[in-house]
Amino acid sequence: MASSNQRRSGNPATRASATQPPSGSTTRNGSTLHDRSRSILTRLAQLPRLVIPSAMLALMLLGLSAPLPIALAALTVVTVFVGWLALLSWPVLDLKGRFVRGLMLGLVIGAGVARVNGWL
Repeated sequence: MASSNQRRSGNPATRASATQPPSGSTTRNGSTLHDRSRSILTRLAQLPRLVIPSAMLALMLLGLSAPLPIALAALTVVTVFVGWLALLSWPVLDLKGRFVRGLMLGLVIGAGVARVNGWL
Protein backbone atom coordinates (compact mmCIF):
# COMPACT_ATOMS: atom_id res chain seq x y z
CA MET A 1 0.00 0.00 0.00
CA ALA A 2 1.25 3.49 -0.78
CA SER A 3 2.41 5.74 2.01
CA SER A 4 0.04 8.44 3.18
CA ASN A 5 2.13 11.30 1.72
CA GLN A 6 2.08 10.03 -1.86
CA ARG A 7 -0.41 11.61 -4.22
CA ARG A 8 -2.97 9.33 -5.68
CA SER A 9 -3.38 9.08 -9.40
CA GLY A 10 -5.78 11.53 -11.07
CA ASN A 11 -6.84 8.72 -13.40
CA PRO A 12 -10.11 7.23 -12.09
CA ALA A 13 -9.39 3.90 -13.80
CA THR A 14 -6.09 3.62 -11.96
CA ARG A 15 -7.78 4.39 -8.67
CA ALA A 16 -10.63 1.94 -9.32
CA SER A 17 -8.78 -0.81 -7.49
CA ALA A 18 -8.06 1.35 -4.43
CA THR A 19 -9.47 0.02 -1.19
CA GLN A 20 -10.68 3.34 0.21
CA PRO A 21 -12.38 6.06 -1.83
CA PRO A 22 -11.96 9.69 -0.82
CA SER A 23 -14.27 10.86 1.93
CA GLY A 24 -17.12 13.22 1.24
CA SER A 25 -18.61 11.40 -1.76
CA THR A 26 -21.29 9.40 0.05
CA THR A 27 -24.59 8.89 -1.71
CA ARG A 28 -27.99 8.54 -0.06
CA ASN A 29 -27.82 4.77 0.33
CA GLY A 30 -24.41 4.89 2.04
CA SER A 31 -22.30 3.63 -0.86
CA THR A 32 -19.94 6.07 -2.49
CA LEU A 33 -19.92 7.21 -6.08
CA HIS A 34 -16.42 5.79 -6.34
CA ASP A 35 -17.59 2.35 -5.20
CA ARG A 36 -20.48 2.38 -7.61
CA SER A 37 -18.23 3.48 -10.49
CA ARG A 38 -15.46 0.94 -9.85
CA SER A 39 -16.81 -1.83 -12.09
CA ILE A 40 -17.52 0.56 -14.97
CA LEU A 41 -14.07 2.12 -14.70
CA THR A 42 -12.45 -1.31 -14.65
CA ARG A 43 -14.27 -2.28 -17.85
CA LEU A 44 -13.37 1.03 -19.51
CA ALA A 45 -9.71 0.60 -18.53
CA GLN A 46 -9.65 -2.78 -20.31
CA LEU A 47 -10.64 -1.24 -23.65
CA PRO A 48 -7.96 -0.33 -26.20
CA ARG A 49 -6.53 3.13 -25.45
CA LEU A 50 -8.05 4.89 -28.47
CA VAL A 51 -11.64 3.65 -28.09
CA ILE A 52 -12.86 6.26 -25.60
CA PRO A 53 -11.11 9.29 -27.15
CA SER A 54 -12.35 8.20 -30.59
CA ALA A 55 -15.89 7.77 -29.31
CA MET A 56 -15.81 11.20 -27.63
CA LEU A 57 -14.45 12.78 -30.83
CA ALA A 58 -17.15 11.10 -32.91
CA LEU A 59 -19.86 12.26 -30.50
CA MET A 60 -18.50 15.82 -30.49
CA LEU A 61 -18.46 15.89 -34.31
CA LEU A 62 -21.99 14.50 -34.33
CA GLY A 63 -22.99 17.14 -31.77
CA LEU A 64 -21.57 19.91 -33.94
CA SER A 65 -22.96 18.77 -37.28
CA ALA A 66 -26.10 16.65 -36.83
CA PRO A 67 -29.69 17.92 -36.65
CA LEU A 68 -30.43 19.58 -33.32
CA PRO A 69 -32.18 16.71 -31.46
CA ILE A 70 -29.42 14.25 -32.33
CA ALA A 71 -26.73 16.86 -31.65
CA LEU A 72 -28.07 17.62 -28.19
CA ALA A 73 -28.23 13.91 -27.32
CA ALA A 74 -24.61 13.43 -28.42
CA LEU A 75 -23.43 16.51 -26.53
CA THR A 76 -25.33 15.38 -23.43
CA VAL A 77 -23.53 12.02 -23.49
CA VAL A 78 -20.16 13.78 -23.78
CA THR A 79 -21.04 16.24 -21.00
CA VAL A 80 -22.18 13.51 -18.62
CA PHE A 81 -19.10 11.36 -19.33
CA VAL A 82 -16.59 14.20 -18.92
CA GLY A 83 -18.42 15.46 -15.84
CA TRP A 84 -18.45 12.00 -14.28
CA LEU A 85 -14.71 11.54 -14.82
CA ALA A 86 -14.04 15.05 -13.50
CA LEU A 87 -16.12 14.37 -10.39
CA LEU A 88 -14.28 11.12 -9.69
CA SER A 89 -10.82 12.63 -10.10
CA TRP A 90 -11.52 16.05 -8.53
CA PRO A 91 -10.31 15.25 -4.96
CA VAL A 92 -6.77 14.40 -6.12
CA LEU A 93 -6.29 17.02 -8.83
CA ASP A 94 -4.09 20.07 -8.55
CA LEU A 95 -5.27 23.49 -9.72
CA LYS A 96 -4.13 22.91 -13.32
CA GLY A 97 -6.00 19.59 -13.56
CA ARG A 98 -9.16 21.13 -12.18
CA PHE A 99 -8.88 24.01 -14.62
CA VAL A 100 -8.51 21.64 -17.59
CA ARG A 101 -11.54 19.57 -16.54
CA GLY A 102 -13.60 22.71 -15.99
CA LEU A 103 -12.52 24.05 -19.36
CA MET A 104 -13.54 20.80 -21.07
CA LEU A 105 -16.97 20.89 -19.46
CA GLY A 106 -17.35 24.55 -20.39
CA LEU A 107 -16.45 23.89 -24.02
CA VAL A 108 -18.94 21.04 -24.37
CA ILE A 109 -21.72 23.00 -22.65
CA GLY A 110 -20.82 26.04 -24.77
CA ALA A 111 -21.13 23.93 -27.92
CA GLY A 112 -24.60 22.84 -26.78
CA VAL A 113 -25.66 26.42 -26.11
CA ALA A 114 -24.27 27.50 -29.49
CA ARG A 115 -26.22 24.74 -31.26
CA VAL A 116 -29.48 25.64 -29.51
CA ASN A 117 -29.06 29.33 -30.38
CA GLY A 118 -28.16 28.56 -33.99
CA TRP A 119 -24.62 29.91 -33.78
CA LEU A 120 -23.18 26.64 -35.10
